[in-house]
Amino acid sequence: MNYMLCVRTDADQTDAIMGKLVLAGAQGFEWRDQSIAASIPRHEVQLITYGTQEELTPFAELAADLAGVLSPPSVLEIETVDWAEAWKEYFKPLRISPRLAVVPSWEKVSMPSHVQIIAVDPGSAFGTGQHATTALCLRALDLLETERGIGDLADIGCGSGILGIGAHLLGAGDIVMIDNDPLAVEVARENLEHLGLVERFELTCSDVPPPNRQFETVVANILAPVLIRLAEALCANVAPSGCLLLSGLLVSQIDEVEAPFLGFGLRRKRLSCEGEWALLWLER
Repeated sequence: MNYMLCVRTDADQTDAIMGKLVLAGAQGFEWRDQSIAASIPRHEVQLITYGTQEELTPFAELAADLAGVLSPPSVLEIETVDWAEAWKEYFKPLRISPRLAVVPSWEKVSMPSHVQIIAVDPGSAFGTGQHATTALCLRALDLLETERGIGDLADIGCGSGILGIGAHLLGAGDIVMIDNDPLAVEVARENLEHLGLVERFELTCSDVPPPNRQFETVVANILAPVLIRLAEALCANVAPSGCLLLSGLLVSQIDEVEAPFLGFGLRRKRLSCEGEWALLWLER
């Protein structure tokens, strides 16, 4: 038998709740919000994980007592599903910005000639364009290229590689992509190989941004606590007159995340929001 646990959480408590469940032994979660399913209320995130009834029951009991959980979670029996294939049902071609569209690597679509197609297979890595934070980053890169050019770019926390590939299609210079998850790095490498771009990118598994290097554009779509922890290193990567795009943060976390970056000499140029999610556009 297959079972599912769905923990309905208040959006601004999601990171804390997920962290406690992972520390208790949960192996990982599928994350759904309104950007994934329109039926989910605006301020809600659903954390979904799968396993046996015996594996999931302790996590349901723990979650029931956590602040920010919106209803008592329960373990439900579900039909046997090939999860390696089933998630593809939700990954559809998506026009992200005036010049970018994200398309599953296994589909063929027709787009206007000026639209660049990012063909990716996210596998176990974050990054399909369906999530608001990824879309915000891609739209910012499109606008940046229109206004001043992207130049050399560092993508910190690259996941599937979608942002670096999008930047390349928009005309960026040298591109460095980093992720601390070896599986994400492997997925990004496979996507680059599929597109014939693997020699064009520098791809590294690391916990920190590249030291002693500067880029015209740095993008980091990772969780707010990690952005804060890496603030000094990220700022050091931004070249004079360069640009830093920060996402992965909730609207409620904007001030907390922005403060250390302002302290290291950057200033806000733009703020973009979609639902509960935000992107900070900072400049040197």
